[in-house]
Amino acid sequence: MDSYFSQEQNALRERVAKFAKEVLEPKAAEIDENGFDIDHYRKVMEAGFVGVPVSKADGGEGMGTVGRCILLEEISRVCPSTALTYLVGGMALYGSLANDELKEKYYYPWVNGKIIACFALTEPGAGSDVSSVKTTAVRDGDEYVINGYKSQATNGSCADVVNVYAITDPSVKVSRGMSMICVPKGTPGMIAKPTKMATLRGADVSEIEFKDCRVPVTNLVGEENKGYKYAMGGIAGGRINAAACSIGIGIHAVEAAAEYAKTRVQFGKPIIENQAISFKLAEMKARIEAAKALVYKAADMIDKADPDAGTFASMAKIEATQAAQFCADNGLQIFGGDGCRADCVAQRIYRDAHAARIYDGTTEILKLVVGRTV
Repeated sequence: MDSYFSQEQNALRERVAKFAKEVLEPKAAEIDENGFDIDHYRKVMEAGFVGVPVSKADGGEGMGTVGRCILLEEISRVCPSTALTYLVGGMALYGSLANDELKEKYYYPWVNGKIIACFALTEPGAGSDVSSVKTTAVRDGDEYVINGYKSQATNGSCADVVNVYAITDPSVKVSRGMSMICVPKGTPGMIAKPTKMATLRGADVSEIEFKDCRVPVTNLVGEENKGYKYAMGGIAGGRINAAACSIGIGIHAVEAAAEYAKTRVQFGKPIIENQAISFKLAEMKARIEAAKALVYKAADMIDKADPDAGTFASMAKIEATQAAQFCADNGLQIFGGDGCRADCVAQRIYRDAHAARIYDGTTEILKLVVGRTV
């Protein structure tokens, strides 16, 4: 039991860790090799984990941001691809923004683990620079006609509902003319194609093209032309999620390297008895534990609506993702030649560790964000 967390939070950690070990870990290498497996992810949904952070009033467990970070950390210790599938979608915005019809159709089913969602914001020319989004949604009577192209959309081809960010008022800046519109699976004119990835290969990351895709105006989430604000809010929340995933990856790197070092014998003794190796492990452990403390501080600040929570979430993502990369790099070094084998867990950890330094705000962008507050 960790005294930093409440009894309820520790119980959640034990529950998720047991599930991850017994259900997710045995398939982690397989989905990394073969790609996204929707039946594998449905086990997370069926276990009731989607609703962990959601308020009890909306059918969740009310565990908030700290609870979500615990969940993502433990899942990422065995399968970061599954954690990525879980953390994206933009559905958290529905609780306060969506109309009653959309909540009944998509939000409550998502909370109860019945559907999968996709957050479609990034485009080939609009990553960190959200103001460069080109996808449009033109009003035609009671419908929006959507045209454009989205890239790097997690859950893009498997989602039951895609939350698309598109320009609804081209006469003003993107920050004042973008909207969030939900597009149900199977809507004519929406075409998704999975992308072959080098990292987090067990997740569904897709390109989505919209060709005269029509949806009812009632599918607007929140207010028209307020989508930029919603997107920025969603990305800020995503940063702490990515940080929590990185903690799980980093801890996995430490554990895997330490276990290997105990069994790898060179010059008549396990390599963990060599100071060079033990010092690496010590620094890995210290770096990831320090980052973990910052992550949960930031998560707690978000739950308490602290005005500095956004800045701390950005700092937490910087530190957690860099600590995870440090642990993955040194872990692979400890594995030596075995770490370079395609079937070695160290190389999978190494590949997955880097991804979180890019999605939901690159390290460089976050340093700009934090720097402005100093």
